[in-house]
Amino acid sequence: MYCIETLKNGLRVLVREMPLKDSLALGIWVKVGGRYESASLSGIAHFTEHLLFKGTSKRSAREIKEAIEGRGGVFNAFTGEESTCYFVKILKKHFSLALDVLSDMVRNSLFAGKDIERERTVILEEIKMYQDQPSQLVHERLNELLWPDQSLGRFIAGTVKSVSRIRRGDFLKFGAKYYHPKNMLVTVCGPLTAREILPEIEKAFEPARKGSESRFPGADSAQTKPRFDFYGKDTEQMHVAMGFHGPSRLSDERYPFSLLNIILGGNMSSRLFEEVREKRGLAYEIRSSLCFFQDIGAFVVSEGVEKEKLPLSLQIIAKELRKICEKPVREEELRRAKDYYLGQLCFALEDTLDHMLWLGEKALYTGRVLERDQIEAEIKKITPEDIRRVAAKYFRANNFSLAVVGKVGEKDQTRIRKDLSL
Repeated sequence: MYCIETLKNGLRVLVREMPLKDSLALGIWVKVGGRYESASLSGIAHFTEHLLFKGTSKRSAREIKEAIEGRGGVFNAFTGEESTCYFVKILKKHFSLALDVLSDMVRNSLFAGKDIERERTVILEEIKMYQDQPSQLVHERLNELLWPDQSLGRFIAGTVKSVSRIRRGDFLKFGAKYYHPKNMLVTVCGPLTAREILPEIEKAFEPARKGSESRFPGADSAQTKPRFDFYGKDTEQMHVAMGFHGPSRLSDERYPFSLLNIILGGNMSSRLFEEVREKRGLAYEIRSSLCFFQDIGAFVVSEGVEKEKLPLSLQIIAKELRKICEKPVREEELRRAKDYYLGQLCFALEDTLDHMLWLGEKALYTGRVLERDQIEAEIKKITPEDIRRVAAKYFRANNFSLAVVGKVGEKDQTRIRKDLSL
């Protein structure tokens, strides 16, 4: 069972007791990410995440790292579109120390001028690195197509221009606005009880800072025709990302959409892997993936192919998308997808860190988490017609975007636009 409590200071805490484990995973989630940023401060959430490791009024950057790694633990952080998470995996006996370190980071970071300037150069190099990686760049350009002129369509790390102009005062205002108990969630998975954990967490976040829960503008997914972006770059392969707007993480369609993803390109027995790679040898990598946000989602197919093979591979992908819209999947194929989904879920929940990350993502915005048997019941009741219905709803020409990184001539561009009428 999961224990969810809201403390007197407004901080929410979610505990999953796992008594047979030796390790414990702790995460501090903040309701802020790329979707909260203006274009002029794009990248500030990610920049802030980096700076929280650089020192507090209590510990230097080296002391922060040694406190965790010197006890055999691992820790890291990540910034997404809607959240930022700081996490530790460590032995049970070091929970109090891990909590003290993480809470100290999110409450007492110095944002020293010299650290800001040093880390700015690091992040600028990170941005340039991703721009040099066509397999990453193509997804960033697809996001711009799916959500043009919106925060959801911008790169999480920001741009060279935006990151270059963020100043210390911006970080202090940002921290005061978002880094307070009412805008946070603490998740713990491991061999400690909620009764042992809750008093320590409450103490770690006192005195409480005042603030209110954050909000971001809703996504505009209105689209009337296909969108294409051919970005010329000297590459050995054509890098492709094809996307459709999809349901949100709160939608009843999220489970059939997840099974649809598995059937089409979620593993090596999927339709796209079989048709594009196994039967024709057109690509080494071909896969589909999903992203779920609070109010919207996306389905993406990505591949890397030789220039001469690009039109044919796209034709095959389009054919498979049409096929799944028109004809219900076989019962046996759906059963395999269900077993794969539930198997992957089981594997994720076995590990304390994976379980903690899964919990935080689900609970940060909804305040609740379904038990595994509840999820299993939802998955088992999905029918072949449910899969066909959601496919037909989202795989439409006026909901379609395609980004290609590589040198594609005008003739091939015209052919691709025509072939992908869906």
